Parts: sequence; C-alpha cells; structure tokens
Amino acid sequence: MMNFPELKRPLAWATVLLLAFGLSGCASFLNEDTQKVTVRLMCKNRTVKATCYAENDVGRWSFTAPASFVVSNSSSSLEITCKAPSTQRFTVSAMPMPTWAMAGNLLAGGVIGAAVDIFNDTGLKYPENIDITHPACE
Repeated sequence: MMNFPELKRPLAWATVLLLAFGLSGCASFLNEDTQKVTVRLMCKNRTVKATCYAENDVGRWSFTAPASFVVSNSSSSLEITCKAPSTQRFTVSAMPMPTWAMAGNLLAGGVIGAAVDIFNDTGLKYPENIDITHPACE
C-alpha cells in the first residue's frame, strides 16, 4: 500500500484556507445593514418629550422622543440632536460597537473578514437603547 503524505498536507492547507475565506464577511451575511434603535430623553428618572433627529454619514431620521426607529448602520457615530420645550438644542453621540458575528468572524476569517464586515456596515451596531439625560437635569 502506498502512502502519499506530501499530498495530504496541501489538501489540508487548501481546506483550511477555503474555510477561512468562506467564513470571511460572516457578519455581512448574518446581520442586516439597518437596525432598530430606541431613544429616550430622561430627567430625574422620567421620560421627557422632545423633537429630535439622528444622523450619521448614511442618513438622517426625525422623531419625537421617546421613540423607536430604524437607522442605517455605519462605522461613524450616530449624532442625536434634541430640543425639548423651553430648552436649548443639544447633541449627543452614540458610537457603533462590534457585533458578536464580527468578533467571531475576526477569529475565523481574520482581519480581512472583519474589514469586509465594516465595509458593508454590518459588523458594527449602535446601542439598541439610548437613554439621554437631559442637560438641564445634570
């Protein structure tokens, strides 16, 4: 019986490389490029109504807080600007954070897979619930 160890190694490496590239961009397939965000403006543990808009480098969304709405994901911060009755306008930022799918992809697909997820705006998500303390209540 003949043994071909020199053929087994290239086949094993080819399989590993195929799996790594096949899993690259995993979050791009598992996650959408939009997400639901809930924003509440708070003052002394009570919600305050305010006219607001949220924007990032992909779009702008108007709403009356408290509200839930769908935003397009981006690697840039989500700037939320609000104005409550008899107060000045103010802005806060929500930074996107890596998703679990992107973290797993970083392990399985390496930096290339994570870069694909960021490029496709699927590897980073904003916080689902954003509670803003009204500046007059600090």
